[in-house]
Amino acid sequence: MSTHNSPPQRKFRSDGWTPERQLRFLDTLACSRNVARAAASAGMSRESAYRLRERREGALFGLLWDRVLEPPPHEVDTQRLTNGRIMRLRGTHFRRQRGDFLNVGAPKAGSHGT
Repeated sequence: MSTHNSPPQRKFRSDGWTPERQLRFLDTLACSRNVARAAASAGMSRESAYRLRERREGALFGLLWDRVLEPPPHEVDTQRLTNGRIMRLRGTHFRRQRGDFLNVGAPKAGSHGT
């Protein structure tokens, strides 16, 4: 029995964003980081995913979406570090540890000033 003041109950479409589809979307998004691919894996459109995210009943979905795309704490962004750059950084680190940079800018031994 419903009272006159209670808000009307919304019915969810059986062919819409079911909890199973939301989980499939989030799982694929976590792996691919691609919204269109994640939506397709759930059998839905990219646009409908964004619409669900903005609706009140999609608040948890939106929160999980954001959480899935957050980098883990203390993760190193290796996409910008090519093998060559990593090797240069390692070399610099080891030269610093050996003290190779202590005399940078000092006149070389055996050279005479003019």
